Amino acid sequence: MFRSLFHKKESRKTLFYILLISVLPIIAIYIPFIFKFDQFFFLKIIEPGFSNILRNWDGPHYIVVARSFYNPEGTIPLLFTDVSPSYYPAHFPLYPIFIRIFAPVLGFFYSGLFVTIVSGIILNYVFYSVAKKYTQHPLLLTAVFTVFPPRFLVTRAILAPEPLMVLCMFLSLVAWENKEYLKGALWGSLGILSKVKAGFLFPAFAASTLEEIYLRKQRLKPAYAWAILIPLTLCLLFGYFYYQTGDFFAFLAAEKGNNLFVTFPFAQFNHDAVWAQSIWLEDVVFYFAAMILLTVTLFYSKENRSWFYFSLIYTAFLIFVPQRDITRFSYPLYPLFLLTFEKFFTSKHFKIMLIILLPAVYFYTLNFILHNQAPIANPGQLLGL
Repeated sequence: MFRSLFHKKESRKTLFYILLISVLPIIAIYIPFIFKFDQFFFLKIIEPGFSNILRNWDGPHYIVVARSFYNPEGTIPLLFTDVSPSYYPAHFPLYPIFIRIFAPVLGFFYSGLFVTIVSGIILNYVFYSVAKKYTQHPLLLTAVFTVFPPRFLVTRAILAPEPLMVLCMFLSLVAWENKEYLKGALWGSLGILSKVKAGFLFPAFAASTLEEIYLRKQRLKPAYAWAILIPLTLCLLFGYFYYQTGDFFAFLAAEKGNNLFVTFPFAQFNHDAVWAQSIWLEDVVFYFAAMILLTVTLFYSKENRSWFYFSLIYTAFLIFVPQRDITRFSYPLYPLFLLTFEKFFTSKHFKIMLIILLPAVYFYTLNFILHNQAPIANPGQLLGL
């Protein structure tokens, strides 16, 4: 997949454009913080400086994991005085491992930022290489993927594991559809080491396999069994949690303590829920509508059956999650959504709309970052950790 991007001379120019598409929006986001503005247009910056980027949720938590790797004694406390060590198994280790690798050179916080940005660039390379099979405008679609929706753009600019997670999950889904079952399973295993959401790849692969065998009358291939690596990797991770904390299900305990658990369908629309506290939730309805539309469209398609089953199972799961930030939970579906509806997202009408909307995307991103700050007692620690 990567090799195909380099096999022609003109591809290097294209890769340069992808790099610009990936990096320029991030630089634009950093400008008010690099220059320490106390006000940027109508946005007040109470504490000017780049710490606004470095201490955004949940980045500092991943720094704690990168330093302690779930050792309770190592997490008491590195950053937070009000967070129990039992909370950190909610943050999986792949992203912290990469942070730890580059920390000797960059420091922990800037290492985390470096890993996020590089993951986003590679994700765009991969998305472009796949998009070439679906659209005549892969660069345009990659640009859309970078800045829209703006919630995903936020995670490209702060310390966040989501670009790495989406990269691994997307590669897994693409590889599985290309009949590269071992690669699909390995990428899925890396995905589940970044976020538990990748665990939904396994039932999607199992369901698509059953469809091939029983509905499409394909022979049973031993390579299908590689999918078991995904839940096996999760079990090994839980074993490591047991080694460090004494609790095999430390992740579930952390999620329960964080009030994130499966409940009644559409429980997001409850003002009194811990993760809602608002009646202004109509945007969540539109996100569910998009996910259901994706699922229905993929159902009627004769291609990408694992994509359909993943969209079906994952959307059904999200309906039961009492979380206001469904946008962030739906990240793994974004590349599938853009590729499925590429004609709309590369149309003249959408281009005009996006150009007009770009300032709104930009100010949404800045506003979100300014008010998504983790309560670090001593901001001076940012450069020392």
